[in-house]
Amino acid sequence: MSSMWSFPHEDLVCPVCQDIFKDPVVLRCSHSFCNACVSQWWKTKGQRQCPFCKAVSARGAPVRNLVLRNFCDAFQLELESGLICNQHYEKLKLYCLDDRIPLCVVCSRAKEHRDHACIPTDEAANRHRSDLAQLLPALRQKLVNFCKARSGWQRLDVKSQARYTEEKIRDEFRVLREFLDIEEKTRIEALREEEGLKTKEVNDAINVLNREIVALESTIKSIEEGLSKDNTSFLFKADDITKKAQRPLPELREVTHTGVDVAKHLGNVGFIVWYKMKEVVTYSPVLLNPSTAHQELELSEGLTSVRCGPKLPRNALSTTPERIHHSVLGREGYTSGIHIWDVEVGNNPVWALGVSTQDAQVRRNVQSGLWMVRFCKTKFTAYSPPEVVSVLPLRDPLPRRVRVLLDYNNGRLCFLDPDSNTVIHVFTHTFTEELFPYINTWGGLPLKILPLNHSVTVTQRI
Repeated sequence: MSSMWSFPHEDLVCPVCQDIFKDPVVLRCSHSFCNACVSQWWKTKGQRQCPFCKAVSARGAPVRNLVLRNFCDAFQLELESGLICNQHYEKLKLYCLDDRIPLCVVCSRAKEHRDHACIPTDEAANRHRSDLAQLLPALRQKLVNFCKARSGWQRLDVKSQARYTEEKIRDEFRVLREFLDIEEKTRIEALREEEGLKTKEVNDAINVLNREIVALESTIKSIEEGLSKDNTSFLFKADDITKKAQRPLPELREVTHTGVDVAKHLGNVGFIVWYKMKEVVTYSPVLLNPSTAHQELELSEGLTSVRCGPKLPRNALSTTPERIHHSVLGREGYTSGIHIWDVEVGNNPVWALGVSTQDAQVRRNVQSGLWMVRFCKTKFTAYSPPEVVSVLPLRDPLPRRVRVLLDYNNGRLCFLDPDSNTVIHVFTHTFTEELFPYINTWGGLPLKILPLNHSVTVTQRI
């Protein structure tokens, strides 16, 4: 039995406990034992005999065998490292292919592994190294992809986006509050004006009545005084008193409801203000999604127009290089129904409009999932990969607005010139995926999604 040690491993085993020496001591007879084992032996026997040769040791603590202890510690480390068999204390020179574990020569001949295929550890290690080496390139590529993904997530400045969006929300509500404040001020001023007019009318009526009351009180007093005088004195003043009493009086003006017209100022006030508010607000049928915008595009604050320009800080996802060049998708996708939006292209020399699936938008080389009409300087084309690009007839004058009409259920995508009421191009396809409005531009002039005209209709239930 070969061993990696210069002496048999049995020399490292205590004769008493049959285990590797622990804190070995050496007796006068040169035999070594575990300190605890020899102490227990002496206690049991009642005398200090050597467990091996029965030689009696002198009193006092036995001497510790430091050399043996060092060998035992080193051997124990070898066992714990797994480099040698902890059953036969042989070096692990073979590898069992069936159980996929290293073995010593003795273990390979045992019944448990006798019929198994075993090869030298060097050969097995080389096989495993070769297999792992083949896995490394894919793992390294995955690491690169994960690092890129982590960088993308790290570039997402959610707090800045939230603060920017909060500021814009406050701006929107500031406009609405200013409108409401003006409306409130206007209505209160109208109320104050009517209050002044009504107050003057009431005061004028009261002043007239006060003058008549004073005159009547004076007449009544004169009559009462005349009636109390003697006949002669009364007769001297009777004609004057009678003439004064018969003075024609103005028609008595009855009190009518001439107060403030409360109904005019309060009636349907919320509805009327809300109806007027439509003049200061707009509704866009499509809002652009900054998370899908190419890094060289600049979106308007209202997310309704796009042009080439510096990358906006809030467009954290727009740095993804795989996105289709100079394109952006609408925020909302469609899986059914009819949807219409108008885009003002103006004098933009290069633009493209249509619909796209989200998967198509993130691929640099689009294979499918994109339907668009493109204008490049003096050329109109219709593009729907993998179909061949179709050249469209050039129109005169060139459209300043383009209407996109998606009839998802009937599989039609139409492009129209709403100013001349003519059709530019129609795609027919059986749509199965969610479609998003698609805009592509290479020019500095913005492409604008035009707001819808909106109205309010009041109907009465019968």
